[in-house]
Amino acid sequence: MINAQDRVVNIEGKMFKRSGAWFGLFQTGSSFGGVSLYLGTCRGMATVAPDGNKLINIFPTFGGEKVPFTVEASPSQLSVVTHYGSVRFTFADKQKLIAEGDSGMGLLFEKTMVQHETVHPRKDAAWEAFFRLTCAVVFKGLEGSEFDFNDNEMPWDWENLTSGRIYGRTRASGDGRFTLVMEEFASGGVVRDSYPSYSEARASMQADWDAFYGDIPEFVEPYEEKRFDAAYLLWTYLMSPQGSARYPMILMFAGHMASQWQLCQNAVALQHDIELAIGLLLCPIDRSSPEGQLADMFDDIKSEALMVKPPVHGWAVKNLMKHHDLLKECTYEQLEKLYEGMGKWADWFMEYRDEDEDGLPSVVHCDETGLDDSTLFVNHAHITSPDIGAYLVILFEAVGDLANLLGKGEAVANAWYKKSKDLLGCLVDILWNGEYFVGLVPQTREELLSDNIVHYIPAILGDRLPKGILDKLVDDLLDAERFHSPWGLASEAMTSDYFKPSGFGRGCVLPPAMVFICTGLWESSRRDAAVKFAENYCNALIKADFPFFIDPKSGQGQYPGCSWTYCAYMILARMLSS
Repeated sequence: MINAQDRVVNIEGKMFKRSGAWFGLFQTGSSFGGVSLYLGTCRGMATVAPDGNKLINIFPTFGGEKVPFTVEASPSQLSVVTHYGSVRFTFADKQKLIAEGDSGMGLLFEKTMVQHETVHPRKDAAWEAFFRLTCAVVFKGLEGSEFDFNDNEMPWDWENLTSGRIYGRTRASGDGRFTLVMEEFASGGVVRDSYPSYSEARASMQADWDAFYGDIPEFVEPYEEKRFDAAYLLWTYLMSPQGSARYPMILMFAGHMASQWQLCQNAVALQHDIELAIGLLLCPIDRSSPEGQLADMFDDIKSEALMVKPPVHGWAVKNLMKHHDLLKECTYEQLEKLYEGMGKWADWFMEYRDEDEDGLPSVVHCDETGLDDSTLFVNHAHITSPDIGAYLVILFEAVGDLANLLGKGEAVANAWYKKSKDLLGCLVDILWNGEYFVGLVPQTREELLSDNIVHYIPAILGDRLPKGILDKLVDDLLDAERFHSPWGLASEAMTSDYFKPSGFGRGCVLPPAMVFICTGLWESSRRDAAVKFAENYCNALIKADFPFFIDPKSGQGQYPGCSWTYCAYMILARMLSS
C-alpha cells in the first residue's frame, strides 16, 4: 500500500501550492531535460503585470552549473530530480515555501526585471524581490546556508529604474547542503527572527492535506480510484481570504480565478467542509452591487461586473440542505447573509432583466448562460433563454427554504415560494412550445430554436416540470445520434452544422451542463437517465485524465488542469455513491 505522504500527483499544466496560498510552483513539460519550472503568483494584478503570473524562473544546479531535471510531486512535496541528486520544496504555511537540496545541489533563480522591479538586500543576509504589480518575496538561507542575488552586489539600472538581469543562488552550508525559505507578501516583506525547518514545514503541509482529504466520504468503485486526485486538485486550487476578498475562493486554472457560479458548484463539491462551502457561497454575495447583482468574476483586487453568470446559489443551497443541518452547522449571521444576498440576487433578475415585463428575465450576451458559444445566440445577443428562468425557479424556492429555516414567518416564506411557482408557470406557458423550451427575442417575441443543450438545462427542475415535458427532455437527451454519447452529453447536437467540440458550448461535453442536468434528474422520476449520463461522464473523466472539454464523438479531451471537471466529478461521484 502506498504511503499517503508519497502518493504521486501530476502537476504538469497545474501548480504545486498549499491550499490557501497565493503563490506556488508552475511546471511545463514532463520529459527529463524538457521540464521548466518557475515561481508564480495567483494575485489578480498578474493579469496586467508585464510577465503575467510568472515571477522568476528556477533551475537546479550541481557544482554551480545548471543540470537537466524532471519533477516528481506528492501532496506535501515537489522534488526536482537530476542525475546528481534532488532538490525538494514544501510549504510551511500559506506564505512560506521552503526548499532543501542534497549535497552538491543548489538552486539558481533568473529573470530580467522590468521597470520598477528590484531586488535588494535585507537584514540577516536575506534578500527581497519586488515583482511589478503583484507581490514581494523574501529569500533567506537557513541552517547555515546562504542566498544572494548577483553575487551579493545589488544590481541597479537607473535609466530603466530596475535591477535588470538578476540571478539568485543558494550557497551551501558546511555539509554541502542548503535550505532556503521564500516568503510571499502582498505588501513589503518582513524578515522573520526564525523559520521552521524543512521537516517541520512538510509535516505541517501533510497534516493540512490529510485533514482535508480524510473528511471526504469514500466513493463506490470505480469512482473511488480518482477521489484522491480530484480532492487534491481542488485543495491546492483553494485561495484564502485576501485583499478585497473576505471569503475563500478557488482557481479555475492554475493562476486564473474561477467565476461566480463556479464557486457555487465547488461549494457543493467540497461540502464535507461546511464552513468552506458556506464561505464559497458568501464570497460573491459579499461583493454584490447595491442592487443585488453578483459580479461575473473577481479576485483579491478587482472584479468584472458588466455581465453576470447564471444564478445557481439556490441549487447549491438546496443541495447542501439535503446533507447538512444548516441551523446547527452554520452561524445565524452566515445564514442571514445568504438569505439577504440570494433574495436580492433573485429579485435583481426580475427587476433589471425583465424589461418587457413578461415574467421571464433575459440575458444580454451568450456568456451569461455560462455556455459561451451557445448557438441559440447565432443571430441575437439579447435573448430570454430557458436556462436562466430554470435556475431562478430553484433560487426563489431556496430563499423560501432559508426564510423558513431562519424563522421569518410563513407569510414571508410563502411569498418567495409564490415567486418560484409564478416563474415556473411563465417558463412553461411562454417558452415551452409543445416540443422544446425555446428562446425568445424580447423586443420582437421571435421564437428561437437551436441544437444547443441550453434548451435542456430546465431538466435541472426535475419533477417540478409536468411529467410529459420532463420525459420529452430526457428522451431527446437519450438520443445517441444527437446528445447522448459514451463520454457524456454533447453541448451541441452531434448532427448540427455548428458542431465544434473545441468551442465552449458548441459540442464538447461541459462540466456545468452535466452537473445541473444530472443532479436535477437524480431527484426526479427519471433517475435512470441521471445514472447513465453521470456514469458515462465520470468514467470518461477517469480515462481521459480530467480534461475541461471532451469531444463526444471521440472521447478525446482538451485543456487539462481545470478545477471545473474535478468539481463535477466530486459532485457526480458522490451522487452515484449515495
